[in-house]
Amino acid sequence: MLPSETPEHPFDGSKLQAVRNQLLAGFRAGRLRNRMERISALNALERLVQENQELLCQAVLEDLGRPKEDSMLAELTVVIEEIHAARKNLARWMKPRHKLMPLPLFPSRGEVTPQPYGIALIIGPWNYPLQLMLVPLAAALAAGNCALLKPSEMAPACSRILGALLQKYLPSDIVSVVEGDAEVSRQLLELKWDIIFFTGSTQIGRVVAQAAAKHLTPAVLELGGKSPCIVDSTADLEVTARRIIWGKLLNSGQTCVAPDYIFTPRGNVENLCRQLEITIKEFFPQGFVLGESYCGIVNQRHFERLEKIAAAHKNQLRIGGRLNQSQRIIEPSFYILDSKSLGSAAIMQDEIFGPLMPIVPYESVDEAIGYINANDHPLALYVFSSDSSLISKVESSTRSGSFVVNDTVIQLAASQLPFGGVGASGTGAYHGEAGFNVFSHFRSVLKRPFWLDLPIRYRPYSALKIWILKKMFGLRTAKLKS
Repeated sequence: MLPSETPEHPFDGSKLQAVRNQLLAGFRAGRLRNRMERISALNALERLVQENQELLCQAVLEDLGRPKEDSMLAELTVVIEEIHAARKNLARWMKPRHKLMPLPLFPSRGEVTPQPYGIALIIGPWNYPLQLMLVPLAAALAAGNCALLKPSEMAPACSRILGALLQKYLPSDIVSVVEGDAEVSRQLLELKWDIIFFTGSTQIGRVVAQAAAKHLTPAVLELGGKSPCIVDSTADLEVTARRIIWGKLLNSGQTCVAPDYIFTPRGNVENLCRQLEITIKEFFPQGFVLGESYCGIVNQRHFERLEKIAAAHKNQLRIGGRLNQSQRIIEPSFYILDSKSLGSAAIMQDEIFGPLMPIVPYESVDEAIGYINANDHPLALYVFSSDSSLISKVESSTRSGSFVVNDTVIQLAASQLPFGGVGASGTGAYHGEAGFNVFSHFRSVLKRPFWLDLPIRYRPYSALKIWILKKMFGLRTAKLKS
């Protein structure tokens, strides 16, 4: 059920160049120039998802051991929502934005016109191998770009199904898929693209950014990071525990916006832990069954990485802790950490990307804010509280890709909200109109008639001309000498 090996790549450099050239020819031929052509492509993408739900969820089950219900909710519904939002709003998004020109430029008209970049390279991750390929693809198509998709080799079943279905539903000079390993990605990054969209780790994001810089190609980087969760003493712990457990255990914690660690007042720790234990039992009454109620860790390397972190903190374990190596299952595990030892704690060094979670007691919320600000800006920051002043304090004192009050992860489902990081957690944002915008170049357009052509702008410049020009453009003027 879970993959153990990754496929060898079937492409060499010349074939990759040929695929790129085919997409470039499609773009130059104007395959997605007008709105109806773009809507037709979006319709085809929707049919792909709607008509192949079982196949797509089965592929994720093969790759990750994830229950089909979770894949339907966390992958397919998000893609459909993005397609619907694009189709509904595309006419408005494509319209030029008219701008009022300053009086010195009268009579002129200004506008900002969205244009597609051209051909997009979209490189996706393994943790949500459908959503994180098809949502950026929907945005790229809505903006009028042709695209090449490179799915992750760590989700081979999803990579294969995407390659087969996209070839069936969309012309190859609009969308193509290239499968393969990291070497294929490297070769793709050597080619010239008009925009690169990458979802993955911060470490690989730096490599992508360097490759894009060689061609001065704009790059959208959707990365990760340690997303904090602050649980105030005024929070409803029953609801809080449900929402944290749901967000943390979706995909067994292998989610870029999963809550990574919890800060809570010292007096709140035991009550919170008790409620977390109750919630875990409610969610998994039959235990943790791979493919039915729970998701496995993607491969042996990641399992061993998490196993090592768990071993380093076995003395701080408060909830869970059992591991099943044959199925690569790690039960939800919570650890109580001393705030003074966070700098050396193995579990606090990198994004966990698994069902392990530290709880850090604090005396004042300022400790939590200080720690968050001393580290890279997170992709998401979650606050559970009924205290509006505390919520405002955390919101105004921190920076993060998204800020969510009294819930986790669901911000991903709102196409009206841009999704992206800041600093080490990413650059650029997408979803809904933000996705259209990030795949568009906004061209400035200024139009003037011939009927008014004042000589004041042209040489030779007299003192009077200079005085008038300064007046017109707001510069300080000296009195004219007679």
